[in-house]
Amino acid sequence: MIALDLSIDEFMKPLVSSHDKTRLMQIPDVEQWYKNKAVSISVTQRKLIYLAMFLISFGCALFYAGHKNYVFNEHFYEYRSIGIIKNDEPLNVFNHWKDYIIDPSAEKRTAKLKEMLARRVELFKLMDEYIGESFVEEVTGGKRVYTTDAVPRYISHAGNTWLEFIGLFAAVLGLALAVLEPKLTRHA
Repeated sequence: MIALDLSIDEFMKPLVSSHDKTRLMQIPDVEQWYKNKAVSISVTQRKLIYLAMFLISFGCALFYAGHKNYVFNEHFYEYRSIGIIKNDEPLNVFNHWKDYIIDPSAEKRTAKLKEMLARRVELFKLMDEYIGESFVEEVTGGKRVYTTDAVPRYISHAGNTWLEFIGLFAAVLGLALAVLEPKLTRHA
């Protein structure tokens, strides 16, 4: 190759598809070039296969995590409080205030009704886990009782959709890479 002023790669480029490989292999430089080429193709093949396996497994894991809501929770329990209960009142005063009136006259009943309606300021809390049928929270002026029906609400989270999309994309890319690997390494 020195006599032709060519590198071995330049010399072999037009001869790669030659059918005289056995005759060419008698030249030590050409034989070494074919061995190096085979090693290079084998390394490239291995890298592509490992990358395809990684993309498929990583993509499946991401899709599964997004589908099962492992990263972003989508199930919440809605707790509701009707209003502030004064310290000297029972916890169920908003539902049973009529039972606690000592003087059942119409004026007292109407006055108590107006008071209870004025104090009725509902608040809601979304909790990511079930902490019981009800709980009491101390607030300024008394306390609030939060209750739930123990049925979780589903609130969609865009993060899970993105995890599914990226996972599916990575898995399909890995499959495509695995299918196209022979063509890619043939031209390496």
